[in-house]
Amino acid sequence: MKFFALTLYLTAFALAVNAATLNEAQVFEWWDDGIIDSDEAREILDLLEEGNTQEACILAEVYALENCTTDETPQPKKQQTKKPSTKRQVRKSERPSIVPHGFAEWRGRTDSLGHLESQRAEIRINFYRYSLRLGSQSLLTYRNKGSEAHFGQVSTKEIHSTIPTDTLWGTVLLYPLGAFKAGALLDTAMTTRLSMNFSPNKDLDLQLAYWNHTHPTDSVEHRSFSSQAKGRWGSFAAWWIPENKGDLPLMKLQLQHKEKMEFASLTWKTDAYVHGETLPQEAHLAATIVKSRFWGSQTIGVATFDPWKSKLTVNARTLIPLEGDSSKTRFKATAEWGPNVLRSATSVTCLQAEDHCRQKDLALNAQSSWSIDRKQLIFSGKVRARHTRDEGFGPPRYEAGVTYGVDAFNKTSIAVTVPKGKPSRELQLRSSAEVGNDFLQLSMAVTFRRTRDEALHPLHAAIRGKVCF
Repeated sequence: MKFFALTLYLTAFALAVNAATLNEAQVFEWWDDGIIDSDEAREILDLLEEGNTQEACILAEVYALENCTTDETPQPKKQQTKKPSTKRQVRKSERPSIVPHGFAEWRGRTDSLGHLESQRAEIRINFYRYSLRLGSQSLLTYRNKGSEAHFGQVSTKEIHSTIPTDTLWGTVLLYPLGAFKAGALLDTAMTTRLSMNFSPNKDLDLQLAYWNHTHPTDSVEHRSFSSQAKGRWGSFAAWWIPENKGDLPLMKLQLQHKEKMEFASLTWKTDAYVHGETLPQEAHLAATIVKSRFWGSQTIGVATFDPWKSKLTVNARTLIPLEGDSSKTRFKATAEWGPNVLRSATSVTCLQAEDHCRQKDLALNAQSSWSIDRKQLIFSGKVRARHTRDEGFGPPRYEAGVTYGVDAFNKTSIAVTVPKGKPSRELQLRSSAEVGNDFLQLSMAVTFRRTRDEALHPLHAAIRGKVCF
């Protein structure tokens, strides 16, 4: 009863803030809340470890029905005041540093038994126009005035592919020819890829590529073609195999738009994968995407320009498996309101639209934020319950937490969760901490659980350490 009163108190004094940056702590929160399952959480965590935050965000938007943006997301142009500059200043800024610098980083995840579930180590050294990566990915890179050369374990970033690809041992060369850029790939398995990019302006990039690869199962050469277009509107990519004429090609679509009106702004975003029975050998996709003929999400949001900045967001996801034509659709509607010192958010989620929304999740989230001498203190409270038609509400889920941040490198948070209505049934403690400076950065996110039959023990954890030099 005391815990319920504490949650209501935190809910009464609330501040809804922007969605947290996608990281291990955020994924653990969705996992602990039951919003995503263990397989979905591990898929997102694996992509975060690989550094593919953009693809991890796409998975988060589909699995958790939460908005997610990255630094790679195109943003509207901002008008900048031109500053006078001399040729000497421009040349000096373009000159690469001859002083070796870089970082050493280690990431790891543990399971409920404390065993190391996965780990990734990396040492990166930048010198002049060269970049050397050692550890989980060994790669030597050279860049000069638009030209690129990569030697070692090459993947999605090195070939500038919108569709994620497997890691290949080989060489990638890219050379600019005016508005065009020619590219070539050759790996140790004699896989070849020839590409041509065309960029008429900074807002549009087109690519056409030809693949020639030998599958290890049949030792027969296979050919495929891929194309993609990227701009501020989003991106579209297609990858098809000519020998499978009657099959759908692999397609990836990302569209986004923002329109300002007189009293509000309207935003929408679409992420989708479509493919047939056969996939290109080098495509590296999440398991749910591989098993789905259609896999995607749609987000529509309206934000008012009033002092409270009220928001209404509708998220939807649809999965159509390869086996059968039945679809799995989920909807979520979220409303946010209140001033900066008292703001709340409530949401309703239809778990299965094809079942006429027999089960619905109802949630009330709230946060209260206080800033003192550039330090931020945030109190949060959550209440969520599942309603089943003809059965009523299940046990409510309560959560109360606090976050304290000093700067971008130093912050900590702790949350206490009662997932089954009473602390005697089950209790979870989720904590995350980030400490560091320009030289050393450490972070840890861990969830503890206690049940009637088990003492308090770690459920899962993620640890990261980084040394810059």
